[in-house]
Amino acid sequence: MKNLDTKYKKKFLSTFFSVFGVFLIGLLFIFFGYKFLKAEPAYDPAKQRDSTLITEKELKQQTEQTSNGIFTPPIRTNILITGVDEAESLTDVLMVASYISTTGEINLLSIPRDTYVSYTGEDLTALRSINRGAPSHMKANSIYAYTKKSGIDYVKTTIEDMLGIKIDYYVKVDLDAFVSIVDAVGGIYFDVPKGGLRYSDPTQDLYINLKEGRQLLNGKDAEGLVRFRKGYARQDLQRVEVQQQFIKEFITQFLDIDTLMGNLGEITLNLIKYVETDFSVSDLPKYLNSIPSIDTNKMKTATLPGTPQTIDGLSYYVLDNNVKKEIVDEFFYGNTDPDKENDIQITSEQSEASSSNEPTS
Repeated sequence: MKNLDTKYKKKFLSTFFSVFGVFLIGLLFIFFGYKFLKAEPAYDPAKQRDSTLITEKELKQQTEQTSNGIFTPPIRTNILITGVDEAESLTDVLMVASYISTTGEINLLSIPRDTYVSYTGEDLTALRSINRGAPSHMKANSIYAYTKKSGIDYVKTTIEDMLGIKIDYYVKVDLDAFVSIVDAVGGIYFDVPKGGLRYSDPTQDLYINLKEGRQLLNGKDAEGLVRFRKGYARQDLQRVEVQQQFIKEFITQFLDIDTLMGNLGEITLNLIKYVETDFSVSDLPKYLNSIPSIDTNKMKTATLPGTPQTIDGLSYYVLDNNVKKEIVDEFFYGNTDPDKENDIQITSEQSEASSSNEPTS
């Protein structure tokens, strides 16, 4: 009996140290990769674009931040978030988040799905090298449909040009992923708009029946919430606002330590299975220590401003470039000093100043 116990102990210790050894080697690989390769920081304001809001202080701040070590994130990280309906290859959720590590803030800018996008010259040539049948203009949510074989990269490039920023990472989530991830964290509490949401479309297998008020939404409920728009007075723009509110709630509840630890296995499996991103394991050390400092109470949201116009018989959302520049300067080039409040405040009224009527398609 004693020999049997010794045998099992040896087997257990052998297995344990094998697993631990692989884990340790992985950590060393990440550490020395960063220590000796010294990749450039993801956010370098001097290399993005000329803006009066990029100050000498921010450049100095970036240098100090980078010199602090491999576990220190860049001051600002911009992430493209896309929600894709794979059945139609449309990006019905299109947002850019900007995380400021020095203040713990996240700015979230939404791009309406009907936003008018046009290509000329070299840009059109590049587009048609991917898809010869691509038109010279389209809605923002159709870019992925025409360039799908190149992945999300062309969508990323187009949004960079539209906003005049550098996007460091992208995250692509399809509807199945969205439902599974919400279920994996045990659901999300959310205040459903007054009157509730009801809609039925058998062709899309979409059935929405949500009562008003704060409640725990499972994956299918949450899918219905973020896809609903027909019953809103301002249709797509109001849907975008609800999507922003849901993402804020999701981040707040997702980052709760009890939620993370209680559902870690299922969350990890769903992220691996369903989410596509160019954020790699080697990027992780930079951000791990920053997670507790994220302050969702400081989160600012806005929607790109514009007006509905009919072009070639289709309804588009044409951007107001003047107001767009104000929002971009605040959200992506604004204050990064933790001791200074941001003087610029873009309200939802400003972001919709010229959007009293919405596209109908």
